Amino acid sequence: MASRYDLICNVNGGSEHKIWRIKVRVIRLWRSSYFKDNNNKPMIELVVLDEQGGRIQCTVKSIHVYLFENSINEGNVYMLENLSVALNSGKYKPTMHEFRMFFKRETRVTLVEDSSIPLYGFSFVPFVEILNETKDDRRLVDVLGVVTGKGNLIEFKKEGKPCNYVVIELENIEGGLKLRCTLWEDYAFMFLKHLEDHPSESYVVVLQFAKMKNFKGIQFSQLSDHASLTLEEEFLERGVYKSIADLKEVTQNSVFVTIGTVKDIESEYNWCYRACKKCSLGLKLDGSMFYCKKCVTHYSTFVTRYSIQLRVVDETDSASFILFDKEASNFLKIPAYELRTSYIAKGGDKNRHPEEIDSFKDKKFLFKVQVKIQDMESIVPYVISISRLCFEDNIIASFEKKYQIEEVALIQDNSELLSQFTESSDLLKDNLSVSCDNGVDTPSPLLPTGKTASNMDSSVIKVLDVDLAEYCGNASFDTPSKCKGEMHSEQTIVRVAVHGDEQSAKKLRKVIKEEKN
Repeated sequence: MASRYDLICNVNGGSEHKIWRIKVRVIRLWRSSYFKDNNNKPMIELVVLDEQGGRIQCTVKSIHVYLFENSINEGNVYMLENLSVALNSGKYKPTMHEFRMFFKRETRVTLVEDSSIPLYGFSFVPFVEILNETKDDRRLVDVLGVVTGKGNLIEFKKEGKPCNYVVIELENIEGGLKLRCTLWEDYAFMFLKHLEDHPSESYVVVLQFAKMKNFKGIQFSQLSDHASLTLEEEFLERGVYKSIADLKEVTQNSVFVTIGTVKDIESEYNWCYRACKKCSLGLKLDGSMFYCKKCVTHYSTFVTRYSIQLRVVDETDSASFILFDKEASNFLKIPAYELRTSYIAKGGDKNRHPEEIDSFKDKKFLFKVQVKIQDMESIVPYVISISRLCFEDNIIASFEKKYQIEEVALIQDNSELLSQFTESSDLLKDNLSVSCDNGVDTPSPLLPTGKTASNMDSSVIKVLDVDLAEYCGNASFDTPSKCKGEMHSEQTIVRVAVHGDEQSAKKLRKVIKEEKN
């Protein structure tokens, strides 16, 4: 019997009448900026991955963007049917497949449930292969390395516009070979801020879809600020909308956008927690010390982080959303540790929350949420965590207009609605020990440099998605050690995964091996 869908490795330009049908996860999505045309929307570019690890680039042309821009979201799994096939002859190739695929007006996109397809599908290229390149390579590569040094923040002007970057030094896992990577704009600031706020031992960086550039005999890799999506892009252009009722029917880990009004702060759950300053996991009191089960370490101090349980309602249903540190701090305009200190000084009741947190109540927000399935046999099988929050009235109005969301009267004292809690105590206890900013499980801060590849950690801290810019320059580098090479990249995409330092390299290799299989 014929297969229900095709594998990416079998996609070819043979029969003109072949109807290709592939089941894939979107591991990267971005808007093409090759051409500036005010009359047409930028093309949508995708890199998709199938169950066997095959990757292929797909493109939605400008004339078809309006048909598909609300149907596809990065990270989700889809059945794509009836795409055209062409040679993979672009300037830069995010995959080494001979062909690429294009959406047509007749293309069908169906969201499916399948956890067998890896989230990222890394395909790491050895450092020695990169260092042996003698000319520019158009392929985009995945690289894994331990950070062993960093330079100072460099400021300059490009075409009259201010630009910033920082150079970091990467060593391969086996040790002995080094490359350089240039982090641009927001990611340079983010990297340096994490180092300053959360001092620790070392970390690992994963670059996905990095462009190699031979510049004066040296390779560079560059990151820019283009991946920092605006609120309009996040909620009005790229997000896939689901009502709260629909969110509660999801059966696989997914990312969506929704709209709702916060009607209550669930005070039975703590509004903040004691976090590990290395991995951000919740700490347990053990005598006079605080214990982190992930780092397997006792600490005498901790970092206070937000973990606010919001009761959110729309015209379809209500649910509990968990709001973590980054977005909570952004809205409240005060760090969790400052609010906690002030609250204690005022003699605040530990069983209640500060009045500042009540500013969420009765306010309408747009939410980008991650629905994480915990136990399908449980009464409440999921946890909904907020990765981005929008409270700008004009964007909310545009969102409501786009999705034709009806305005309904929300009754404040509807006890039946507000009592339909979606999480049990045990489920929240496990979840609230983890920081989930940006939709990433157990995120931890970036760590300072100083250790080699032989003693790095394997636990993933954070994944950052960024677009690459067309910068080209010989970056100064202020570290005692000398690199054997550098990496440089243009017009491409990079995913950075940061790792901690307490666990062995063996576990990291196991994770990577499972990802490949």
